[in-house]
Amino acid sequence: MPETPAIPTGRVRVEIPDTDGNLRGKYVAASKLAKGKGATVSDVFYVLTVRDDVFEAPLTGVATGFPDVIGMPDFSTLVPVPWEHDLSAVIVDMQTKQRTPLEVDPRLQLRKAEARCAEMGFEARVGVEYELYLFHDDEAGDASLRASRLRELRSVGREWQAYSLVRFADMHDFIADCDEKLRGYGVDLEVWSTELGFGMIETATTPLPPLQAADAAARLKLGLKEIARRHGLVATFMAKWDMTSSGSSGHVHQSLLRDGRNAFWGGEMDTLSETGRHYLGGLIAGARELSAFASPNVNSYRRPSPELWAPTNASWGWDNRQASIRAITLDEGSARLEYRRPGADLNPYLAIGACLDSGLHGIRNRIEPPAASVGPAFDDTSLPDFPKTLHEAADALDGSVLAREWYGDAYVDHYVISRRAEADVVHKIANAQVPDYEIARYFEMS
Repeated sequence: MPETPAIPTGRVRVEIPDTDGNLRGKYVAASKLAKGKGATVSDVFYVLTVRDDVFEAPLTGVATGFPDVIGMPDFSTLVPVPWEHDLSAVIVDMQTKQRTPLEVDPRLQLRKAEARCAEMGFEARVGVEYELYLFHDDEAGDASLRASRLRELRSVGREWQAYSLVRFADMHDFIADCDEKLRGYGVDLEVWSTELGFGMIETATTPLPPLQAADAAARLKLGLKEIARRHGLVATFMAKWDMTSSGSSGHVHQSLLRDGRNAFWGGEMDTLSETGRHYLGGLIAGARELSAFASPNVNSYRRPSPELWAPTNASWGWDNRQASIRAITLDEGSARLEYRRPGADLNPYLAIGACLDSGLHGIRNRIEPPAASVGPAFDDTSLPDFPKTLHEAADALDGSVLAREWYGDAYVDHYVISRRAEADVVHKIANAQVPDYEIARYFEMS
């Protein structure tokens, strides 16, 4: 753990990745953290769904009284929060009261993957590319949000043209503010563009080592939402907010370095080194059983659509956006693999860790990838399909020998329980009301 630096005065926001990979936390006096004892939260933190339904898991419960766990600051992540007054933020590593690592901490699992990478003599570089939607959070928008009438929200801009320089003016001030303030928050963004959807934009983080990349991705989502509120906007990273609109992706760009050189580069365009080829083979081999890390919500499974470049099977191709893995080999500096399965609701810690461990597994076992898909990768019936529901993905993870070897039974069991709990809650909600389309179809005509 890095030495404790000089902690600023005022408040520190303690940021804790939850089971879904989102940052939650609390605000603590800087003087308290300076004592080196960390910050405590109830372990109920890890048995909450995204909307705070409490699910039963071996970790904790009524019988134990939901005791404290301890967040120890990783001071390498200490940054100011530029849009707040006198506030800093630090991401923590979670411990038990016995000062042992807390196994259900997703950040711990990514640390383990990063260590396995180093043991094999590699450094990894990862960037996350997010798509999201922006809507106006004015008086009418606030009323719609509070009443859950989200289809009434007014998108930013009237057009949905991708790569539009005209549309960019609709959100220029917001994006300029994000660039400046997120950089101060430790999140550097490489690119912005408009995407094919009303109020839809795309951005991407700079390539970083895996743990830093996941922290940056988690902070990007939190920070962008906070800045959006200050501009009278609301942002969503939901994988598929409307079935008539494009889904939002969370693509994971990844490469390995050995001795400072790109280990994937094969010497010319449309080639991969042996290392790169085997890493790709491992990604393909692990993709289906580890899908719950990349697609963690019920809504995640509405996004896959061949027509909208959201892959449905474990395929790959040379610069092929219709495949689940796009091999980008323009030159040595940019040679990488883009995993296109995840939506913008991915758990960055687990999705990055699963990619890295799968790729390293491919290198260790010299796994060859299938033939590259040309054009419509989704038509290749010889390739394994991804799970079609969250329940199916949870079952696949439950039976994954690889996941249990890498992350341990305690973590896999906990995460599987959390996904089944999320699926069950949504299923109960769906069955407790008549869908709008049924009412519209039968109300007068029955």
